[in-house]
Amino acid sequence: MKITSYNITDVSYHYIGLRVLAGLSSTARREEQTSAISRNVLKYVSDKALRLMLPEPKGTFETIGEKVCQELVHFQFARSIKGSYQLTDTGKHVLSLLNEGNYVELRRTMVTAHLQVYDNLRSIVQKYLDIGCIWLPIVEAGHLSMDGYIQWLLEPTFNGEASTLASAVLKNIQGKSPKKVEDALREIILRKVFSDISISVPLFHALCDRLVSLRLLNVMRANIQGREFAKSYSPCVAASPPHEWYIPLNVSLASGGTFMLYFCEPNMADKATQAELVSALDKAFSELPSKAGYYDLPEVRDFVCAHLRIPDAAFDEGINYLLDQKPSVLTVGLHYEGISGRRKPLSRSRETSQLYNLVRRV
Repeated sequence: MKITSYNITDVSYHYIGLRVLAGLSSTARREEQTSAISRNVLKYVSDKALRLMLPEPKGTFETIGEKVCQELVHFQFARSIKGSYQLTDTGKHVLSLLNEGNYVELRRTMVTAHLQVYDNLRSIVQKYLDIGCIWLPIVEAGHLSMDGYIQWLLEPTFNGEASTLASAVLKNIQGKSPKKVEDALREIILRKVFSDISISVPLFHALCDRLVSLRLLNVMRANIQGREFAKSYSPCVAASPPHEWYIPLNVSLASGGTFMLYFCEPNMADKATQAELVSALDKAFSELPSKAGYYDLPEVRDFVCAHLRIPDAAFDEGINYLLDQKPSVLTVGLHYEGISGRRKPLSRSRETSQLYNLVRRV
């Protein structure tokens, strides 16, 4: 099966669907169930944007409830019976993992379900395991008139073919906005990288968001000699895991084969793992620029995650553990600019929820 709908970008939507189906009366009809899921997803997305100081979400999410239910059926977490959806025993088990806070087992269950069901999503993960990373250009409007700019943006993917390809591309992007030029370049790169599957730029971005929420992918901002890129890579590996915190996952496929990867699952509560995080932070502080002694937390997150090859969410968990130490080895602050969906601040919930996007060593 292939994912063709691209508005389920976060695995949390599935968790909302499980809770709504379990919480409604057994006599609730399908329309009531899907409407309730849509309302709860909209509230979740709106609350998250408000909490992280991000722009308000676009759209009403009216159709998301039905799509969430269809995916729960695909995962065999729910079934459609007599005009309504009902959780299966497997769905009830997954919900119990969620309600009991057994997030390690929950993550592995959700990753396994996704890789079992969706062929194109599995192909994307396999590609990252094979080639390491994908460089998608970020087009700067002020640089479009520079000689060789398009060639530079294509070089990480096409190497020696970039010059010839750039000449052909330039004929088709004349007069287009920087965003349309960026999309055109990304389409060419995706056709090259995923020559065996058809995938549009919007679908790829949406699947990347879902893979990030599953901890199967990181997307970071990277610079090569003044050229900006969205560099994406998987913290997982196909073989020879570089740290002891990798867990082998063997996913049985309907075809009879097995999809295997090492899932990156560091225990950030572990003191030895925290020591490795501190060491990586010190390396980041020694190589990144600071402002008044503080470092940009999203930049530090990108650096450390690439260095240790851990998921973004694991980094945030680790920083929260370090801040809980008495005395803490870190201190944090907030600068009210530069926050976006790709440069999320650190969310820290204690007596109250607080945000930080600056960090420094004590």
